[in-house]
Amino acid sequence: MKNKASIYTPILLIVVYLFLAAIRFVPGDVLGMDENPYLAVVILQLLIYVVPALFYCSARGRGTSERMRLRLPRPGHILLLVYAAVFLVCGNALISMGMYQLMPRHFSEASSFSGASFAMNRGVFDGMYMVVAFAILPALTEELIFRGIVVGEYEHYGPGFAIVLSALTFAMSHFNFARLPVYLFSGLVLALVLYATRSLAASVIIHSLNNVSVLLLEKYVLHIARKQNISMLLLVIILVTAAVVSLTLFCGEAAGIYRGYAEEALPVEYGRGKGRSLFERLAETCFSPTFLILAVIFITITVTQ
Repeated sequence: MKNKASIYTPILLIVVYLFLAAIRFVPGDVLGMDENPYLAVVILQLLIYVVPALFYCSARGRGTSERMRLRLPRPGHILLLVYAAVFLVCGNALISMGMYQLMPRHFSEASSFSGASFAMNRGVFDGMYMVVAFAILPALTEELIFRGIVVGEYEHYGPGFAIVLSALTFAMSHFNFARLPVYLFSGLVLALVLYATRSLAASVIIHSLNNVSVLLLEKYVLHIARKQNISMLLLVIILVTAAVVSLTLFCGEAAGIYRGYAEEALPVEYGRGKGRSLFERLAETCFSPTFLILAVIFITITVTQ
């Protein structure tokens, strides 16, 4: 029997996507961005992500929230989080530089920095508000949907499907082909952190740190990429080295964490997709009617905006 998650989860994402698309056509002064941009961003984040998530969890029943891993990471996970943050920031910087070279105008238009530029150089408190409104809160609300609900719903088909589909739908929600590889990479890393730590809060922390790095550092990275000189080469060497080292350390730390889980005899928290072929699971998830509608919405909005 077909898992209802393959039908219902895309409906939640369709609602989120339509909300995200709608606010792009509403003038900033109508949304309150001129009077109190921080409050406006907070309200929008709650309306777009949190309210639909609460309705969805209520409609789907208690089992949905239980699969979301709503717990804090253990103290022993700190090193893994550090390595994951370094790998994510460096990897995103490298991908951003590459995509900026290929599609400079489209990549720059979707910059997070441009949306929060009004708060730059306005003092410490404005900077703190900016970090909360444009980095921490989006990380919290997006992780609630994509690593909390989407992963929990799709892992019935196996963790691989859950990781890929959560990363894919997360990347699609930004409606930008130029930045799609950046968000896809981010989604994959964040899902791996979620599984390694068994904690949604852990992925929120890493997502927040990555958002802060984008807000504060992306403009400098792209400035160096624009020059295409020895500075860019040195930066690439540094980023590649840091990414490789941090990934190696991350994998080693994750292996140690999983050994600890085995010693504690902790139960496996996800299905393995057994009893169905890869093609059957692919057909149920990526070719369900609601997921196809979701894909059409993504393509339409991305192409027409």
